[in-house]
Amino acid sequence: MAASYIQMEITTACNFNCFYCVGRNMLQQHMQQDVFDAILASLSKVRCTVSLQGEGEPTLHPNFLALARQVVEAGKTPYTITNGSNIEPVSIAELFPQIGVSLDTVAPEEAQRIGRYDLRRVLSSLDRLLEHMAPDRIVIHTVNYGQPMEQLRTFLQNRGLIRHVIQPLQAKDDYRQRYPGYLKQPGNEPIYHFRCRYLQQPLMRYFDVTGREMPCRYIKDASRFVTTKDIHISLMQKKVPECCIGCREIVMRPQ
Repeated sequence: MAASYIQMEITTACNFNCFYCVGRNMLQQHMQQDVFDAILASLSKVRCTVSLQGEGEPTLHPNFLALARQVVEAGKTPYTITNGSNIEPVSIAELFPQIGVSLDTVAPEEAQRIGRYDLRRVLSSLDRLLEHMAPDRIVIHTVNYGQPMEQLRTFLQNRGLIRHVIQPLQAKDDYRQRYPGYLKQPGNEPIYHFRCRYLQQPLMRYFDVTGREMPCRYIKDASRFVTTKDIHISLMQKKVPECCIGCREIVMRPQ
């Protein structure tokens, strides 16, 4: 069975400096058009969602809307997650059945502190987007780093934004270098179960900004990645691949 969700990192560039974002340590670049074309052409003819997102702000790609149109013309469903600072509401509403907006707080001082700049503009853009899209077409994505959530939840409720995805900070080695003070260091080494759902079933296909395919979106230090087959073999041998150290997908949850 082919994966029904394809993620393409069309840029690593961003106009924000979120403290938890690994992309700020990456080379800032856009995916080249020929790379994008080749990936899109390689996808199965079966309908799927193609999400234009990665460790950068997708709308900063100079051809962002054109890339989304290519996805539609290829018979796929486009999706993206934007920080909301650089959107064209009319075009977004025409091209995207649903769109994700990243929003961690509605407190201006907190937003500035964590590197999410110009909150007023972001919230204004969100309201303009709501003029062209029903609330159920907008998914709010929040990273939970321990911040108060009540004010944010009230803000979303007042606008009918009920699709709210909250994700924790990732504890993988190539993430936690960005926020060593936010995650408590465990007293012991993590206990692994050596089963990855991204390998057991085709949940997604992920392509980084260079066009390199990896089995999931959590491998941010590509220098540690060899092949998906190598990950399979290591996990079968009860060994943690270097590119997977600390990943919550293979770490046993506390009872």
